[in-house]
Amino acid sequence: MRRRLVAAVVLGLGVATVGTAAAHPVRTHAVRTQPGPVAPSPGAQALARYASMSPAQRVGQLFMAGVSSTGPSSSALTALAAHHVGNVILVGNSSAGIAGTAGVTGELSAALSVRGVKPFVSTDQEGGEVQRLSGPGFSNMPTALAQGRLAPSTLQRRAQTWGEQLAAAGVSVNLAPDADTVPAGHPRANPPIGRYDREFGDTPTVVASHAAAVVRGEDRGGVDVTVKHFPGLGRANGNTDLRRHVTDPTGPHSPYLSPFQAGIDAGAPFVMVSLATYPNIDPGRPACFSPAVITGLLRRALGFTGIVISDSFHAKAVRAVPPGEAAVRFFRAGGTMLLDTQRSPVYAMERAVRARVESDAGFAAVVKADVLTVLQAKAAAGLL
Repeated sequence: MRRRLVAAVVLGLGVATVGTAAAHPVRTHAVRTQPGPVAPSPGAQALARYASMSPAQRVGQLFMAGVSSTGPSSSALTALAAHHVGNVILVGNSSAGIAGTAGVTGELSAALSVRGVKPFVSTDQEGGEVQRLSGPGFSNMPTALAQGRLAPSTLQRRAQTWGEQLAAAGVSVNLAPDADTVPAGHPRANPPIGRYDREFGDTPTVVASHAAAVVRGEDRGGVDVTVKHFPGLGRANGNTDLRRHVTDPTGPHSPYLSPFQAGIDAGAPFVMVSLATYPNIDPGRPACFSPAVITGLLRRALGFTGIVISDSFHAKAVRAVPPGEAAVRFFRAGGTMLLDTQRSPVYAMERAVRARVESDAGFAAVVKADVLTVLQAKAAAGLL
C-alpha cells in the first residue's frame, strides 16, 4: 500500500505541523555503507512549494471545480488557470475509455499546474448508475449493493483493478466509496443512497468491511479514495442535491459511524462531508458548516487528519448561501477543500477567501494549515 503522510493538524488552533521529526520519523538501517541522497519528506516538499507560491495560488489549492469528462473548452481552461483553481472534478459521463480520458486529464494537468504542483483530478466512480468513466479499458462496475455481496478479499482485488484503471487514465482521486448504511426495510425510500443501490449493505458491519476493502484496493491500484458522505446519508429524508433542510438522525455515538472509521483506518486520505443537517449532533447547521461535525466528530473523535472535502456546493441544500460566505463558513468549520461542480461560483469563493485572509489573521492561519495539508497530500500522491 502506498504510504500516506498527511499534515498533523492542531485542531483547536487550526495550525498544521509538517516536516518535523516527530510527525514523520525517519527509518534507518543498522548499516549503511554507501548512503545516497535522502528524498525530502512530503512535509518538507509541502513547505517548499508553499513558499514558492503567490497568495492566490495557495488559496486556489483549496478548491475543486467541475469540468466536462469529455474535455474542457479552451475558455474553461483559461478561466480556471486565471483563477488559480488547484483541482478539478470530471463531471458527466464519458465513454472515451482510458486512453481518451488520459488525454483530457493530461490537458488539465498541464494547464493547471503551478510551481510544479499538479492538480488533483477526481471523478465519481462508485459503480452501477454512478460510474462516470466507461469505454475501452474500464470495467463495467456493479452497484455498491452488488459489491457488498462479494467477500471483502474479492472486492479488494477488484477494487485494485478499478484503481489501476483510473490511475492509467490520469485520475488521481476517486470520490468513492460510500460509507452510508441504508437499514433494511425500505431502502429505495432513501432518496440519495438506497434509491440507487449505492450502499454496500443494510448493516454498519457489512458496510464497514466493504468500504475498507475498496479503500485498500483502490489505494493499491494507485488512486486516492474518499469515504463519503460523513456522517452519513443512509437515513436521510431527502436528497441534498434537490432540496433544502435535509436531515439524518445519526448521532455522535451512532453505530452508523463505524464504516467511516473503518475507511479512515484503512488509509483513506479524503473524507467527504455531507450537506445535510444532523439534529442529534448540530441542529442549527448543515454538516459542511458545522465545527461540531467536522472538527469535533470527524477530526477529534474519529482521528481523521487528511483532507475534508465538501460535497458539491452546487447542491440546492446550500445554494441559498452566497458563494463567498459559504466558502468562509466551510473553512472556519474545519473543511480543507471545497468542491463545486460549477466553475463560476468557485471564482467568487476564491476571491472571498483571499479577502478574508488579508483582513483576519486567525482565518489566515486556518487557510495556511489547509493549504499545507493539501500540498502534503499531493506530495504523498506524487503530484509535486
